[in-house]
Amino acid sequence: MVEVSLQVADAWESSPDVAASASAVGTGGSAANFAAVASALGLKATLATEVGSDLFTDLLVEDLTSHGLDMSLVRRRSGPNSLCVVAIGVDGDRRFLSYRGSETTPSAAAFSEFSSQILDTVPDVDWLHISGFWLQRESTTHLVMDAARLASERGIPISFDPSPQLMERPSPELGALLELATAFFPNEYEACAFTGATDTRAAATALCSLNIPVVVMKLGVAGAFMITNSTIEPIETSAALVADTTGAGDALAAGFIAAHLSGADLRTAVTCGSEAAAMTIASVGGHSACAAITAKLRDKYSTQFK
Repeated sequence: MVEVSLQVADAWESSPDVAASASAVGTGGSAANFAAVASALGLKATLATEVGSDLFTDLLVEDLTSHGLDMSLVRRRSGPNSLCVVAIGVDGDRRFLSYRGSETTPSAAAFSEFSSQILDTVPDVDWLHISGFWLQRESTTHLVMDAARLASERGIPISFDPSPQLMERPSPELGALLELATAFFPNEYEACAFTGATDTRAAATALCSLNIPVVVMKLGVAGAFMITNSTIEPIETSAALVADTTGAGDALAAGFIAAHLSGADLRTAVTCGSEAAAMTIASVGGHSACAAITAKLRDKYSTQFK
C-alpha cells in the first residue's frame, strides 16, 4: 500500500486541523515490509500481493523491485491502490487511517489464475509467512487456507502475523490456521484482544495453551516474550531511538525467520528479529531501514546467515 507519513505533535490529536512538521510518501503494508526486510537479510523473498492501477502504481512496483523482491506473484487489479495515512507523534506512537482497496470481488477467472500461481509456488518455498490482513476478506481467506494446508502437507513451516481486527473478532479459519502454524507473531494489543486477558503476562500465559512451537509476543520498545510450550522468556530490545514504530513487528518476524532458517536457535532468532525491529523504528517508514539492516545485522549474525 501507499504510505503517507506525517510527523505531528500528538498522533491522537482530535482537532479538525492538525499541522504536520514533516512528511514522507513511500511503500508500506505488512507483507511488503516483511518481504523487504527478509530480502535485506539475504533471503529470496517472493511477495504475493495486489497493486492497483492509479498514479501510485509505478511508485509501489519500483520500490518493491528495488528491494530485490521476486515480483512474479504481484497481481495488477483495476481501481485505486490501498493507502494508509500514518500520523506519528513525537514519542513514535502512530495512528493509521487506512483504505485497503475496493471491497468488490475480482472476476472469478482472474482470481483463480492468481490463486493457482500462488499454490503452484508454495511447494518450492522454505517458509510461508502470512499477513493477517489476508484473512479479513472471504476471497483471500480461502486462498490463505489452501496455501497453508498445502504447505503443512509438504512439511513447510508456516508463520502468521495477525491484524488487530482479526484478533478482536476471531474467525473459524483463524483457529484452523493457528493449528498449522510453526510461529505466531501477535503484538501485545492483539494478544490481549485474542485471549481476553487484561495484561501482557496473562495474555502470554494464555498463549502457551495454543501448542504452537513458538509464539513471539511483540511488546514494542519493551522487547518481546518468547513462548514455547509452557515457557515464557522475556527478550529485551536494544532500541535507543523511536522515530516511527510502523513496520517494527514485520521486521521482527523477518529477522526471526531469516536467522531461524540459517540455523540459529530460537532465542538468537528472536534477538535478531528484535534488533531488526529496533533499527526499523529509528527511521520513518515501514522498511526504510533495510540498507542499515543489511550492513549491520548480516555482519553481526554472519555465523547464522549463510
